[in-house]
Amino acid sequence: MPSTLPPSLPPPLPPPHAPSRPPPPAPAGPLRPGPSPDGGSLVLRFGTAIGLAAAAALACALPAAMRVAAVLGAEGTGRAWTGLAASALVPMVATVLTLRGAREGLRAFGGPGAELRAYGMALWAVWLVVALALFGSVLRATTHQHALAGVTFAFGALALAVGLALASARVVELLRDASPRARRGGALGLVFVTLCVLGWIGVRFLRAATHDPASAAAAGTIVDILAFGLAAVFASRRTLASRRTLSVVGPPVAVAIAALGFSALRDSPLRATIDERAPAFAAVVDAVPEP
Repeated sequence: MPSTLPPSLPPPLPPPHAPSRPPPPAPAGPLRPGPSPDGGSLVLRFGTAIGLAAAAALACALPAAMRVAAVLGAEGTGRAWTGLAASALVPMVATVLTLRGAREGLRAFGGPGAELRAYGMALWAVWLVVALALFGSVLRATTHQHALAGVTFAFGALALAVGLALASARVVELLRDASPRARRGGALGLVFVTLCVLGWIGVRFLRAATHDPASAAAAGTIVDILAFGLAAVFASRRTLASRRTLSVVGPPVAVAIAALGFSALRDSPLRATIDERAPAFAAVVDAVPEP
């Protein structure tokens, strides 16, 4: 007799687990300003910039102060140093702040190959200086009309800048396509050749400066500009952007340098000596009112 029982059904499946819900957000508290990208508040970074600019102004004014003190005597060394540092203080603060902003903008050019691009830009700048120095010496020896020499130098400088920029870009492309070993060897070789050429030009420049008073003043100007640039670049380093000690001590030191320096610049013999031996500082010094 056939069975009338219904067939056994499969056991029911367990209910699916409900998806876990994230915990409710915590109640929002009072908003607090986060730290700046460079670390520290705006007041702290600005005070640090003032302190670094004061130190950099003292450093860049030292070569010019030594030249001025050679004329005024040992007793005028302090007055010359503080006066020159005071004249460089405001331009140094502006330069440090500008270089800090420029560092932030240059981050957009980072990424793969950033080192090679920086190498190419540095190579272009150095060889442009070398080419302009050689071109200027040729014009000085062959051209006796200053107006014609100036126009020729301007157009020649533009052509040299464009040509060397194309050559530097080509060098960067060759180094990028080369093997790591060939890239390292080629880069070091170009650096060695560049340093040799710069040394040769420096020797010629010093030889001319020791025999020609006009060249001596030009040599002093170049030294002062290089000292100002190097001091500003060092003071604008990102690792020194926020220093509490500098932000506290720096502004009073800067005020003291400005007060003592501008007081010393009211001395007529000191002003005349600066105009003669340190012409790079003369523009700011001449803006100080005479007694």
